[in-house]
Amino acid sequence: MKRLLFMGLTAVLACAAHGFAQDSSGARPVAGEGVLAIVGGEIHTGTGAVIRRGTVLIKNGKVAAVGADLKVPEGARVIDASRRWVMPGFVAPRGDNFGLRRGRPRGKERFRDNLDPDNRMNELCLSAGVTTYFGQSNSRSNYGTTNAILRPAKGHADLMVLKEPAALTIQWGRLQTADRTKLEATLEKGKRWIAAGKKGRAPGSSAFIEALERKIPTRITAGRKNDIAQALRFAKKFDLKLVLVNAFEAWLLPEKIAASGALCVITPRRRVWPSPGQENTSGSSITTCAVLEKAGAKYCVMPPGGFGSRGYGIGLGGISGRDLLTYAWEGAFAIRGGASTESALRAISLTAAEALGVEDRVGSLERGKDADIVIYQGDPFDHRFRAEITIIGGRVVYDRSKSKFFKHLPDPRDEAKKR
Repeated sequence: MKRLLFMGLTAVLACAAHGFAQDSSGARPVAGEGVLAIVGGEIHTGTGAVIRRGTVLIKNGKVAAVGADLKVPEGARVIDASRRWVMPGFVAPRGDNFGLRRGRPRGKERFRDNLDPDNRMNELCLSAGVTTYFGQSNSRSNYGTTNAILRPAKGHADLMVLKEPAALTIQWGRLQTADRTKLEATLEKGKRWIAAGKKGRAPGSSAFIEALERKIPTRITAGRKNDIAQALRFAKKFDLKLVLVNAFEAWLLPEKIAASGALCVITPRRRVWPSPGQENTSGSSITTCAVLEKAGAKYCVMPPGGFGSRGYGIGLGGISGRDLLTYAWEGAFAIRGGASTESALRAISLTAAEALGVEDRVGSLERGKDADIVIYQGDPFDHRFRAEITIIGGRVVYDRSKSKFFKHLPDPRDEAKKR
């Protein structure tokens, strides 16, 4: 059975009327030339809406329209997504610098100057449905400002850097009293400089200033309850847009996290043993995402350890790790702990985009946003299913039927029909 093939003009005319398409809001018609249409799929927009047998129209790299009764314009390229899920491309709160020159960037080098768009790791990342991720340098500094929001757009360097710098990162547990005092002093100087009209040379790097202006998030790695509480107070003092990374004891103070507006990055299946005698008030819990959801706090998820890569985030561990593309599965562990399927899907799309500060560009299928889309064989939280097609900026950058790594693997739904 042929799957997800681009259909010619004859097929377009068979399923569409005339040469224009319009969304339900009364928008201007979308010309057929240069339009890519994804038709017949079960569209999960990332905002909670689900459209059965819907259509997504893409033009100029953006989502032009999403709906159930859209007409496909004459001359459009068409992808048949029947019996498939159509979703926003997955957004990862941390990645292993796919598509960059090995070991780069170093020091104060920029990400955009170290791109390697033809790196095979891009394809592996795309085959997991990941279209956006947070990358950072391998510096061991307690503070990080060399980072970027990246897209593994294989063969398209112009699409790869979404934002740089992207965050102020702080390793809270490593900071000594003197370090925290110095950090607060730097931020205080920054606040005064902003209040004075930004005259003269800025104190600290641009990332410190942008964090104070809430233009980029402040990512604080804080796992234990006390560290999380301290990070919340710190963020409140300087009015920072806080993302709590690796917050495995967040289940112990969900209401405070919700009230602060902070967003948590959680690894549901991570196991941190509780302190002896404090089994009910310490350690990790598979229910953390569910507890946060119930309290109204936002969360996104990450796998543990990055499949053999250093540190924390998604990784692929070379070609031998091509079957370990389980970012979406981490959402299944959140569901196993009691979180809703809707919140788990947001955790790998729109909420993760919020954690990266790029929710205005990616994370959901809404008109005007970047056309970063993944077409999946089915529910991404089912381990049997894989990505069929991945699109970034309106360009098809991964097609499983052409992949040297995955084209030989059967579609479980086709196998089920034979039985």
